[in-house]
Amino acid sequence: MIQWLRAAPLFSELSPAEIEALATAARSVSARKHARLFEEGSVADSCFVLTSGEARVVLTAGGDAEIVLGTIKPGGLVGEIALLDGSTRSAAVVATRESHFIRIPAAAFDQLRLNPRFEKRIVAHVIATLREANDQVRGVSTISTLARVAWCLNRIARQEGTRDGHTTIIPRKTHQELADMVGCSRETVSRKLETLKRRKCVTWDKQQMRVDLDGLRRYLRSELEVVTAP
Repeated sequence: MIQWLRAAPLFSELSPAEIEALATAARSVSARKHARLFEEGSVADSCFVLTSGEARVVLTAGGDAEIVLGTIKPGGLVGEIALLDGSTRSAAVVATRESHFIRIPAAAFDQLRLNPRFEKRIVAHVIATLREANDQVRGVSTISTLARVAWCLNRIARQEGTRDGHTTIIPRKTHQELADMVGCSRETVSRKLETLKRRKCVTWDKQQMRVDLDGLRRYLRSELEVVTAP
């Protein structure tokens, strides 16, 4: 467990004594595919480090619809924001494949915050998270559906992409996954992807997608100029 905690960026600089105390208080948790780690609005008594698998942070959008706010990869921390302000969970977390987490109780997390260096890292982490959330709200509320799909691909490329010449390779996302991220139907995403493909901004096969980030960004800039024009 200590090895996994060390691999999480936020805990990588803890002292041996701090990491030992954290590992003693923490527990391993497994989640099957589609299992929900916690629900939006539930009481927050812990945070979690993902050690294997993948999970999504989702927000209820009305009825049975959900919007994907982000994807958690191994080493990622989730559930910490509610611990910082003592509030309930602002979103739910769902495992997208069989996953394993380390559960960190609130008391152990609060003890770490007595370390000024750790507290500074937490503040920086939360600010980065809020910036991503603001970026998503702007992306899904102020621009066209085509631009929202382009924005989503650009964001995934920044977070998960590997540069290969003039393009960036990302894991293949289903049209439904992209639809959940931008708040529209799967059919709409399929049409918009074909449009972006014709514009040579993206191509894909069964395993991966190739994204021309420069092309996407040029399109997004032109779209935002139209939106913000007087």
